[in-house]
Amino acid sequence: MDPIITINGVSLSSGQLNGYKVNYQKLWKNANRNMDGVVTATLIGIYPNISLTTRELEFGEAMALSGAVNQDYFSVTFWDTQTSTHKTAVYYAADHEVELLNKCRYGKVTIELVAKNKGS
Repeated sequence: MDPIITINGVSLSSGQLNGYKVNYQKLWKNANRNMDGVVTATLIGIYPNISLTTRELEFGEAMALSGAVNQDYFSVTFWDTQTSTHKTAVYYAADHEVELLNKCRYGKVTIELVAKNKGS
């Protein structure tokens, strides 16, 4: 099955995901509102940040995914919901959470990925 997302070499298909969202975050500079309520600002760029939650994972799957995001920056190939294509960009993990069910079985893994550069 074609992966929805590949994080630093670790691929996740739709069957492994419980949730997948792409948040197209706009970053502005010099944003002000005048007395008439009119906004003036310069758009720096739109950054496709990604939130995902997996299904319950086996030990090896959870460790591979945690290892993939426990780095400064890494490559992510993701399904872009606006263009219906795969795109590749550099990301970092803002936060990630691993649920432990027992010593050999993990629950869901939740990851927040932040784009290093604006989308193209």
